[in-house]
Amino acid sequence: MQQETAHPQNIDPARPFRWGIVGTGAIARQFAADLSHVDGARIGAVCSRSERAARDFIATCGAAGFHPTLAALLADPEIDAVYLATPNMLHASQAQEALRARKPVLVEKPLATLSGDAAGIADLAGTNRCFAMEALWTRFLPAVQAVHDMLASGVIGEVTHIEAELAYRRQETRGDRFFDPAMGGGSALDLGVYPLSLAIHMLGVPEKFSGRWWAAASGVDRRCRFELSFANATATLACGFDRDGANSFMIFGEGGAIRIEAPFLKAQRITLFEGRMSGLPLVGARGPTSGAAGKLLSRLPLPGRKVGHFPFPGNGLQFEAAAVMEAVRAGAAQSSVMPLRESIAVLEVIETVLGQSAERE
Repeated sequence: MQQETAHPQNIDPARPFRWGIVGTGAIARQFAADLSHVDGARIGAVCSRSERAARDFIATCGAAGFHPTLAALLADPEIDAVYLATPNMLHASQAQEALRARKPVLVEKPLATLSGDAAGIADLAGTNRCFAMEALWTRFLPAVQAVHDMLASGVIGEVTHIEAELAYRRQETRGDRFFDPAMGGGSALDLGVYPLSLAIHMLGVPEKFSGRWWAAASGVDRRCRFELSFANATATLACGFDRDGANSFMIFGEGGAIRIEAPFLKAQRITLFEGRMSGLPLVGARGPTSGAAGKLLSRLPLPGRKVGHFPFPGNGLQFEAAAVMEAVRAGAAQSSVMPLRESIAVLEVIETVLGQSAERE
């Protein structure tokens, strides 16, 4: 993919790249910690409405200073890019504010809660020639990059099917952001974006898609299933707060299969199965059966089974941070690994499925 060109940031490659982090919650702290694994990365400032929270963040994460408002952070000439680690419903408006200020922005997933808002981010990034990307960090992990390269080289032949789920049991409690409609809650925006984004990363934007969802007491989705159709392949994906899932990502081809081992969103191990996959049952009545299918796959008399290990320090967010730094320094307006159109496509799938009536048990 040819990259669009952004306004040059005039960043001296000899000096550290200074991040502005918006938010002081768990994911902001993980990102800050992982910057220690990126050569040349520094935390220039943190933005929080609470001075106390900001001071605590500075004491534990090492930020150089703080700003009480996003506008003040964006006006800081010492900040090279901002990372938005705020609640889902703020992502679109804050990303657009950053782009209007022509400040490169990395937006924690999901890019927005609505595809139209995500498209607005993409339009503004193009108009202002300023870098923007969704922080779907799993795409940048070494294991996932290796799988993407393996598929491109034809190791398992033409891909025919992808099967994955990401599910972690959560007790629904009042005020929990994961179940709060006003906070952009629901399993699809919190968990479903991962298998959807990886499937699209591997196979491109789907030609058709459908799905089903089951409601939590608050009205948001507690479980979803997605069916995607591509030119020569299909994908069956699921997410949920109602169970602990197998949480692996399986790719079947005409000449083998690849399993990104659980939990695939933090992938550090992959298994390559070489041999024909015909006759393998893939999908159960209630959704993907990655656990059962994976166990069966492991017992098949295949010519070869190879395991690849891709360990890394920290949480794994350093790889997306490094990619953003490289792109911004190069004057790119988008990432070739995580282009905005694919973030929009994920939200279009989620919107279409959640636009239907919820299923009854």
